[in-house]
Amino acid sequence: MVKNKNLMKLILTALFTGIAVVLKCFLGIPVNLFGGFIKDINLSTSIIMYTSIIFGPLYGGIAGGLVDLLAYVIRPMGAFQPLFTVVNILFGVIPALFTKLLPNRPFVAILVKVAVTQTVCSFILNTLILILLGYMPASVAWVRALSAFVLIPVHSVVIYYLLKATEPHYKKIFLQ
Repeated sequence: MVKNKNLMKLILTALFTGIAVVLKCFLGIPVNLFGGFIKDINLSTSIIMYTSIIFGPLYGGIAGGLVDLLAYVIRPMGAFQPLFTVVNILFGVIPALFTKLLPNRPFVAILVKVAVTQTVCSFILNTLILILLGYMPASVAWVRALSAFVLIPVHSVVIYYLLKATEPHYKKIFLQ
């Protein structure tokens, strides 16, 4: 039995943050079209959303913010933009807000959480930031929409199987 559950959550959040940073920095696929960078496809947001679903919005938001900051320090892809850090924090907050409304395990519930988060954060907010700051013309926003919506089932499957594989262990640690 774990005596200090908050410390255990913090340690596991740090572990998941490290995994997400590695996924973002070294295993991402940059998409360049029309002479410029459009999107970086990676699974770091799956880990951030997973952390959010397991530990709640505070730990998910911390993980999201730290992943963005550490990824910038390790492998900067342009100038630092704090608005993207805020969006990454939202990647860690939004799924946890739906956890109270929707159960964790059923795939449909995870699909809804991921779909809402991807639509709000990846498609709407990140695309809007890129357009308003002049990093991307509005005419190629459809490419970001396509990638955001294609990644919904990918993130959902990753999160579903992570939850399925780790749920017995979390129940032993945190519910006793």
